[in-house]
Amino acid sequence: ILYQWVARMIMLGLYTTNEVPFKDVYIHGYVMAEDGSKMSKSLGNVINPIEVIEEYGSDALRMGIIEGRSAGINRGYDRRKVIEARNFSNKLWNIARYIEDKVGDQKHLKSEPKPKTSADHWILYRLQQSAKKISISLEAYRLSDAYETLYHFVWDDLADWYIEASKVQTNPSMLAYTLESVLKIAHPFAPFVTETIWQTLEWEPEGSMLIAQEWPKSAKADKDKVSEFESI
Repeated sequence: ILYQWVARMIMLGLYTTNEVPFKDVYIHGYVMAEDGSKMSKSLGNVINPIEVIEEYGSDALRMGIIEGRSAGINRGYDRRKVIEARNFSNKLWNIARYIEDKVGDQKHLKSEPKPKTSADHWILYRLQQSAKKISISLEAYRLSDAYETLYHFVWDDLADWYIEASKVQTNPSMLAYTLESVLKIAHPFAPFVTETIWQTLEWEPEGSMLIAQEWPKSAKADKDKVSEFESI
């Protein structure tokens, strides 16, 4: 009955606004039971999303369902992926706490990246590449690809490399800019945790909301310094 649902929504939109309400329809596969069978109350293999949210959080469930899922392909529910997404949310919190401690209340640093070290230029470059790739994937409805790009940028590039490098040579302006940008590109996947973190940023004006921010704009990175850090 999918076709009738779509037709009804288009007709109602035309009736009330005289405009077609949407042009694209995204069809995802079934979320199957963990053993690959169809969920059924009679079989007792139904997953209650409210219970999952209470244990791991709504963002974790959202990201856990998206990961590895392609349009139109049935795939079983995987609790491990929800746990991984919960850990990813915790990673965002830990990164934010570290950066906010280094930046403090230096409000003049807002959105003004001033790269100095090779690590600064490298993270700018990796951020640009990741944001661009995520944007392209989202526009093409490749949600899983977009999330995978975000996951590896935050965990592998930012947390494992740049944060560690910043402990030796700290650049508050770069840390502030990077955190803001990461929250922006992560917001479509983890809207609650990212918005909550945004509200803790001392350098943001009162009343500022992440959901109303623009996608990160590209900042120039020195290719030689990027290559220098890549070699490390």
